[in-house]
Amino acid sequence: MLSSKIKAFLEPEAGLNAEIRAGLARLEQTCTFTNKSKPSTPGPLFSKSASVPKEVAAARALANEQQAIADKAIAEFRTSHALNMSACAALPSLLRVSEQCTRYQTDTATAQAVAQASQQYFSETLARFKSYEDAVDLEAKGCTRPDFAHKLWAAEQVHIVPKLKTSGQQLSDLLK
Repeated sequence: MLSSKIKAFLEPEAGLNAEIRAGLARLEQTCTFTNKSKPSTPGPLFSKSASVPKEVAAARALANEQQAIADKAIAEFRTSHALNMSACAALPSLLRVSEQCTRYQTDTATAQAVAQASQQYFSETLARFKSYEDAVDLEAKGCTRPDFAHKLWAAEQVHIVPKLKTSGQQLSDLLK
């Protein structure tokens, strides 16, 4: 049950950054090939994309806030379920047959699964933010059309950021 909830939480963004990175790499390769005679010093952005780095920085701060919420909930779960001080922790898993130790194993697995999902989600999110900054750099080099980075970022704003705004609570709810 928990694994399906985690999968449903992670799946929409799974692999998204890899696709973005692959697209940016193709654009950069094409740009390098077609602009061999031109200097590749970035120029100023006179498009909507100029605001993207500031917006990405704000989103990065939001991601860090949400990660802190999830981390706090996981720590509180571990404390409230006495996972840090349980006598069952000292026993090999084969000897954990009492009801208390069975509950300990279940709670430990839950905490580990949610912590791993949190780590995966936020590392993917932060890596994707770096990709948007790289898209701005490509646009500044003249490798893309004006507003390319802005349009890419706008898709993130519409489809992904609303979930990010509540991600800490969503991850916390998986512990219940």
